[in-house]
Amino acid sequence: MIQRLLRAVIFTLFALIGLIMAIIFTISTILAMIVLIMAAAIRGKRFEVKEYWMNRQARRKSILGKGSLRSKDVSDVDARDIK
Repeated sequence: MIQRLLRAVIFTLFALIGLIMAIIFTISTILAMIVLIMAAAIRGKRFEVKEYWMNRQARRKSILGKGSLRSKDVSDVDARDIK
């Protein structure tokens, strides 16, 4: 009986902690979106989420897909075996 009560209390405590964490995450996400919208308004542009994520993905793909960032600095080196 006491063990089941203790389990229920611990479960309720963990559930409340998880709920508080979810609320904090939601509030921080809303604040981040407000900051992005305000920054876009200051620049005189509309903030569109779809365009924002597409631009971020395009930037990430271009950096990862190119290999070296400085293509002018690439040189060919010959190697030989030393016997």
